[in-house]
Amino acid sequence: MATLQEQRQAIAAGMAASRAPTAEAERKAIGKRIIEERTGKAVVEDLNRLTTPARQRSSLRPVGAVGALPASVGRGVYQEPAATTGGIASPLAEDVTLLEGKYYPDREYWPEGHTSSDGLFVLPAIKILNLRDANDAVVQIFLADPEGTIE
Repeated sequence: MATLQEQRQAIAAGMAASRAPTAEAERKAIGKRIIEERTGKAVVEDLNRLTTPARQRSSLRPVGAVGALPASVGRGVYQEPAATTGGIASPLAEDVTLLEGKYYPDREYWPEGHTSSDGLFVLPAIKILNLRDANDAVVQIFLADPEGTIE
């Protein structure tokens, strides 16, 4: 069995061995802190954290030369518009019907017509007006009964 002195020496050696890595790291940290205090680096960083940083100025993009454009050759490809655009192509022309050598407008009339306010005249009232647009499509206009009757 070891003597009391040997036991104490073993304990001291074990403690020194366990503290050696921490002591070295601690010494390095202390040295670093002393250098920072001497150079004022920590103070500058603290002050910069308190203020808003100045906005970085960026340079403007370069502007091209001003003046006439140089001559160039271009080419365009014509595309004819579609025949059916979903609308009515202007101008509108009224359809006509040929009867016994005479042209008559292609219309339908209300049977009662339209009576004048004094009751002396009965004028024909158009019910359906048949037209053709510039694309030769049929356009029909349905007009209301002027007497207010509904069919």
